[in-house]
Amino acid sequence: MVATVLRIRFAILGNVLASSAWQVVAYVVGGLGTLWLVGVAGVGLFFAGAAGAEVARAAIAAGGAVLTVGWVIAPLVAAGVDTTIDAGRLAPFPMSTRQIMTALTAVGVAGVPGIATCLVALATFAAWWRWPLAALAAVVCIPLGVLTCVVASRLVAAFASAGRGRRVGEAVGIVVFGAVMLAGPIIAGVANLLTSSGDGLAARWGTVIAAASWTPVGAAWGVPGDVATGHPLTALAKLVIAAATLALLWLLWRRRITVAPIATARPAARARTSRLGWFGRLPTGALGATWARALTYWLRDPRYQRQLLIVPLLPILVAFAGRGGLDATPFVLSSVLVALILGFVPYADVSYDGTAFSGVVAAGIRGRADRAGRFLAAGTVAVPLVLAVAIVTVGVAGRWALLPAVAGAAVGVLFVAYGVSAVSSALIVVPVPASGDNPFKRVPGTTFTAGIAVFGVLIGTAVLAAPAGIATALVLFGGAASLTWVALAIGVGYGLAIAIAGVFAGGAVFDRNAPALLARLRALNGI
Repeated sequence: MVATVLRIRFAILGNVLASSAWQVVAYVVGGLGTLWLVGVAGVGLFFAGAAGAEVARAAIAAGGAVLTVGWVIAPLVAAGVDTTIDAGRLAPFPMSTRQIMTALTAVGVAGVPGIATCLVALATFAAWWRWPLAALAAVVCIPLGVLTCVVASRLVAAFASAGRGRRVGEAVGIVVFGAVMLAGPIIAGVANLLTSSGDGLAARWGTVIAAASWTPVGAAWGVPGDVATGHPLTALAKLVIAAATLALLWLLWRRRITVAPIATARPAARARTSRLGWFGRLPTGALGATWARALTYWLRDPRYQRQLLIVPLLPILVAFAGRGGLDATPFVLSSVLVALILGFVPYADVSYDGTAFSGVVAAGIRGRADRAGRFLAAGTVAVPLVLAVAIVTVGVAGRWALLPAVAGAAVGVLFVAYGVSAVSSALIVVPVPASGDNPFKRVPGTTFTAGIAVFGVLIGTAVLAAPAGIATALVLFGGAASLTWVALAIGVGYGLAIAIAGVFAGGAVFDRNAPALLARLRALNGI
């Protein structure tokens, strides 16, 4: 049965690759990149082994712990896990829970990330061949480590997307996504903490790595190193931790799969029919209905909420990357970058509608009303956020005289991006998680052509938005402080003009292209 599931998985992969030559190109390029990384890891492990048992022990324990953590957070961030075959799709077949779990584990190992993990794990023999007992221990610990990675990712994915745990999974995913984005500052802070006194740097890092090898994420990878350095009892204790970790993960995953059908069968909460939400507060008609529907998405849909997480994080990242302090110009202008990214979010807005888009087509909503409603909804959320970032960053920097110019550039860039998105979202449909799914899961079907289109839209938006910041640039870099209010007027006026032009142009494209958009949405969703 497991072999049958694997054949189905590879048959699906073959069909996906056969559907487009660009899919093959993207897959080959990704595979070659993965092989290159595996080769680099193998060379590094060989030289780590040549440097001595202690160096190899530290490198493999640290690398294995990081690898395991990466598998754990994968279901919660953009890369996700392979959702082509999951427990829900296998449930109707005559398979026991154990067979389903074994099949899903095999699918995880046979995927590109699983194969890469296996190759990197096997590359550890390049470090341990000088110590036969360590290599023998690695024969046992490598399967433990790889299986722990795969089973942990499946467990997290099951909790993140099934039953009542889905909302918890979405919240955890958003938190983890933020932590990943702040990985640079976090790592820098830890490094500064460890190097603060200047003495015993190697010892402090060694202590951190040794502690990681005692945790469930690093125990399996630390056993061979302890054997090589003559600590058999320590190795045995870590082996017990690694085996117990895998057993516990397996039991928890089994319980999740067993109770998931019961959880999903529970009746949904009774809807509050007496409240219309934004539909009862905004104007009626096509424009008002689109505005209310899109605003509901922005405020309640986790797929949109994930995009809003960039607002508080980006200024921190800019301050970290710029290394110029909180009064530096890059930090002051971080609201402009926030505006560019938030404005780019709805570049393929129709993709998130899913089956609801058929209602838009059936109702005969004109493209101009649809584009304007989406623009107003996005602006209702983003304009206050962008202005708040501008006020906070300028205030922290103590450069209040620049606030009108910075706010003008930020709002102008935001409106320009919305104007471009009003056109692009009438042309582009991309695979996205369905409503109610884990917003961080990977959705098969993204093509190389779509990636090029996304890149083109982003570059075009940046180029078209440049004039919105010309007056602001003169104020910041040209010393024309008297133009600060002029910069506000120019930025907002120019951006609003581009947005209105985008609504009209995008509306015309939408009127011509709406049936084709619906057909593509149905094809992506398998309807």
